[in-house]
Amino acid sequence: MDWTADDGGLEAVSKATLQEQIYRQLRNRIMSGFFKPGQALSMRSVAEAVGVSVMPVRDALRRLEVENALVVGRNRALEVPKLDVDTLLEISQMRTALEGLAVERAIPAMVEADLEALRTHFTTMSDSIVADDADGYLAGNWAFHRHVYSCARAELLLSTIESLWLRMGPYFRLTATDYRHLDNAMIVHQDILRALEHGDAAAARAGIVADIEAAARDLRNWLEDHAENEAAE
Repeated sequence: MDWTADDGGLEAVSKATLQEQIYRQLRNRIMSGFFKPGQALSMRSVAEAVGVSVMPVRDALRRLEVENALVVGRNRALEVPKLDVDTLLEISQMRTALEGLAVERAIPAMVEADLEALRTHFTTMSDSIVADDADGYLAGNWAFHRHVYSCARAELLLSTIESLWLRMGPYFRLTATDYRHLDNAMIVHQDILRALEHGDAAAARAGIVADIEAAARDLRNWLEDHAENEAAE
């Protein structure tokens, strides 16, 4: 089983609007959990992965630094920021409020094509778990949530949600190896999908809240255990 995320699954880009393409690709990978907390992203390694010169990569990384998606770490290199328990809980509370609002606003605008897309994302998540494909699961999870929230037709709300996922995304990889967590997550996502199919805003919001709270609980346990292990060393 290969759960590594050394290059985040980055792909070569065309020569047009290089900086924007690289920025969008990196931003999406961070939100999807392709990079790990504390992982350094050097300009040279990213440039090699996408097949371009260092200059557009530098500009893209700077934009992500401004968004706090990357921070200056060891040896002045930009890296994926780490979270403490208090920050995790604060972000989770904000996600509960904003993503709950987004799903409620999304339901009236949803059409059958949206529901079919969500079924496809759900299947991607399920198939990826069976195939031990963490990258596929994480990409499907973000695609599922983003599609729901984008139906709210609220750009400021979506932008704020994405900024929170930029901070949380790298930690979702930590739960992608926990099959107990994954089993529960699939049950919750199925509940969300059914609520959306029935136009039940209250049930859909409850499902989103349950998903966020379960992830926060498991990640808090991981952070506390990790802190204890570091203190014992």
